[in-house]
Amino acid sequence: MALATRPEFDVRDRELPNSIRRLRINRLRRFYAPVMPVHRRALTSIVTNILDGYIQRNPLTPLGQRILQGWQVDLPFSPVISMVTGNSGMGKSTLMNRIQSYLGGQVWTHTNFRGVPFTETQVLWLRRNVPEHCTVGTLCSTFGDYADGVLGLKLYAGIFAKLQGSGRNAYLSEIRKIITTHHVGVLVLDEFQNLNLMGVGANKIIALLVNLRDELGLPIVVIGTHKALKLLRSDLSSGRRLVEGGYFDLERPMSTDDDHWQSLCNAAWEFQWVRKPIDYSEAIGEAFYEVSQGITGIMLTAFATAQLAAIEDGSECVTADLIRKVFNERMKPLHPAVRVLQSGDPVLMDKFDDLYKNFWPTTEREGADGAEVNVAANLPAANVDGSAAASLEKPSCRSRTSKDADSAARGAEPKKPVLSEEQIRKLVLADSMRDLISVLDGR
Repeated sequence: MALATRPEFDVRDRELPNSIRRLRINRLRRFYAPVMPVHRRALTSIVTNILDGYIQRNPLTPLGQRILQGWQVDLPFSPVISMVTGNSGMGKSTLMNRIQSYLGGQVWTHTNFRGVPFTETQVLWLRRNVPEHCTVGTLCSTFGDYADGVLGLKLYAGIFAKLQGSGRNAYLSEIRKIITTHHVGVLVLDEFQNLNLMGVGANKIIALLVNLRDELGLPIVVIGTHKALKLLRSDLSSGRRLVEGGYFDLERPMSTDDDHWQSLCNAAWEFQWVRKPIDYSEAIGEAFYEVSQGITGIMLTAFATAQLAAIEDGSECVTADLIRKVFNERMKPLHPAVRVLQSGDPVLMDKFDDLYKNFWPTTEREGADGAEVNVAANLPAANVDGSAAASLEKPSCRSRTSKDADSAARGAEPKKPVLSEEQIRKLVLADSMRDLISVLDGR
């Protein structure tokens, strides 16, 4: 219950105008159901590590004061580094968001403790994404900028700017000051798989994290896709250090019969803004699995898109067939990623995260010849009978030249406007919100 979040929903919303219901459907983005045991394990373990790390850094103890003053100390034990991993779209970052929310506010301003003046500002967590091709300096600098934003200061960013070109120790010294001065409870690094792009430089970042953990008693959480596991395989020592505090893999369900998958789909199915909702059935769960292959983010996107389609065509009912139809027609950029999951090929699976993260092309990319072809040309068509993705047309591997594309563009008929001239006139002359809604609803 601490991790779950549900969008605001009222069955009376189903009677609202179409244009308002379209906005309501976006609330599905705020749906999160921690149905797997690993969610609970991550919550209890990470929170325990954070609280445990605070015990030895208590500023009212001699040891805590020595740490606060930057003295060299021998900690009774070292805190741990935890790792959260899984495919893109499985909710890794959202899980950490919910754990942070469970801990409470990020910044606490203390004035006294048991009647004794105690003026300290405590930051429960600092969290940043690992930049691509980052260095120790750039990573530390991002935490400086972020700390200023959290605390409402203009201090640390300027300090790190002056350190450009300085050695690693200078950056490390400043990041230590932020962590000790503001009693940071945990350091969180997302997009950890970006370290794979750094080659041998990745070891310097890992060494930095281990140094902060050992010297400051600071627990650390790293979050990344399965590509981050290459760091564990390449260096046994680094791998051991990165999972001492727990390894939490948000594995996707491997079939629609998975109990956790059915629980997830059933929980999401409650949030229907169409006017003729139907009860949840296993057929719905099967359709969701066929179009998403167990990736939560894709499932929720398909559900939202199906509701929009049901409102647009006037059917006002989401069925298993409609879910498959909208996936085929409206979610084409995701087809290559789903084919990869269906193939089960380890080599292709390594490409999934990149395909998923770039699945919404811009207007320019949608009109560019071969934009989707180049991505999907070497991916196998699905072999799962009855699946939506199995029926997708395999993109042609022929790529036209830019000259051909220009000729086609010149000969193409101009697109018709979405609204008629009369509707546009009404929008311009509308006197009230009611008039606007009637036009947007097509009445």
